[in-house]
Amino acid sequence: DVSGGRVDVAVVGLGPAGRSLASACAARGLRVVAVDPRPDAVWTPTYGVWEDELAGLPATVVRSRLAAPEVRAHEAHQLSRPYVVIDNVALQAALALDDVDVRRGRLDDAEVAALSSSARVVVDARGARPQGLCADDPAPAQTAFGVVVPDDVAAPALQGAEGLLMDWRTDWRGDGGGGTAGLRPSFLYAIPLGDGTVLLEETCLAASPPLPVAELKARLLRRLAARGVDPSAVDAPLHREVVHIPMRGRGRPPVPGTLAHGVAGRGGHVVTGYSVAHALRRSRALADELATGQVPRRVDAVAPADALREAGLRAVLRLDVDGTLALFDGFGHLPAHLQRAYMARDGDLTDVAAAMWSMFRRMPWSGRRELARATLLP
Repeated sequence: DVSGGRVDVAVVGLGPAGRSLASACAARGLRVVAVDPRPDAVWTPTYGVWEDELAGLPATVVRSRLAAPEVRAHEAHQLSRPYVVIDNVALQAALALDDVDVRRGRLDDAEVAALSSSARVVVDARGARPQGLCADDPAPAQTAFGVVVPDDVAAPALQGAEGLLMDWRTDWRGDGGGGTAGLRPSFLYAIPLGDGTVLLEETCLAASPPLPVAELKARLLRRLAARGVDPSAVDAPLHREVVHIPMRGRGRPPVPGTLAHGVAGRGGHVVTGYSVAHALRRSRALADELATGQVPRRVDAVAPADALREAGLRAVLRLDVDGTLALFDGFGHLPAHLQRAYMARDGDLTDVAAAMWSMFRRMPWSGRRELARATLLP
């Protein structure tokens, strides 16, 4: 119940999308109520974004910075775009809630909808699965298992790279080798965290049904052993991380009478799974709209480029290991502005189409046939 008279905005959920919106709305003089089951909790996931996406935020929110992250497939590709890991405590401090009426509570759909009786605008930012993950959820998802270890332990895994954004090579098969037919591809995400530690994470970009975390853990252990990483440090790491990101967000219409923000709606990139930088940026724009009395029909409207991104998701879901390596070699050869377009949640149709076509024509003929089959079949 939101008491004390009608408020301007009620935000449900205080993850990056909800907290950034509540903070931005309050900064613009709107009366804001925010509801979350654990409003004081520090976010635990590792959030990585491109440095150029941090406009409007203080430099203190950066935990670590990679000047030239690498993508490795059959070839090694150094990206000319700095990548940063967010300091979650600093980011939450920058998104101040001092002028927000913060309430503790876990609301279901009916309770979220009921807030419209006491708030001009209700924003659902509870994430993609507000009721928790289901073991048999068939929706395409990105899954990962990672460990945080000291720099010196992680060094053999990096193999001289400053950081590995995606290492698609197949040493996750282990010493036994063997083929990869019928297996889902996965990559190593190896990112220094700026405090003498490195996150080493085996990631399946997208699969339906999702690749089990137990399989990713086994792959990570085999991959790191093949590179000479001390297994004792992996068995007892400084920290573990498990990731499950539904690629299409919640995948259903918003609760009636509400706006769905972040991955509660359509805020995530359906090919990469990235959502945080877009949510932070969209929160500021949405707060500007709400402060002037405008209420959009959707936080993230359907755009022509979305059909291309959906085709990209189909490709990622269907490509085999060899096809995936060919695809990301194609990505690595793109000029920087087309790499940005492909990775951007809000890139326009022309740029996304140019990026996808350029990746296709840079692939070998066998890769082109596989990509066409994966993308175009129903």
